[in-house]
Amino acid sequence: YGHPSASSSGVWQRRVMDQYEDCGRRLALERELEELQSESAQGKQVLDSLAEKVQALRAEVERQRRTKPEHGCDCCHAVTLQVDAAAQSLLGSAGHVARALLRDVGADRAEMLETVLRYLEPVKHLDPDLEDLYARATASITRTGGVPGGSQTRAGVPSGGGAPYADEHGRRF
Repeated sequence: YGHPSASSSGVWQRRVMDQYEDCGRRLALERELEELQSESAQGKQVLDSLAEKVQALRAEVERQRRTKPEHGCDCCHAVTLQVDAAAQSLLGSAGHVARALLRDVGADRAEMLETVLRYLEPVKHLDPDLEDLYARATASITRTGGVPGGSQTRAGVPSGGGAPYADEHGRRF
């Protein structure tokens, strides 16, 4: 009687092993829960910090809004005038090109480019890309004397519907 049977011993050992495994899984889950809670606390601190910064920025914007002159500062007025000038210049240029192409699909591209550059010249300083475009176009006109294959017009710029202009890197404009 005093000896457990072999089969009950195996069942008992299996139960003990299951309990150890369950305990191990529970400990692993508890560690994971602690890590997640720690991450959550850190995330909450970061969010609280960001919320404080947002509030400070909103307060600064509101303070600046209250101290801003009713009709803007001198710089705002100058920028508005520059934007208006650039818009008028580019619209004038686009209008000229559109009218020329509507009248004649084979319009003189060199003449159109000269006109576009005249519109662009007073506002080219407003944007580095405009300055670059202006410089490449004027360099191309100066270097090549215009579009190959066209007849020369005033200032050595060719007429005729030759190929579009390209700079020394092959970029077309």
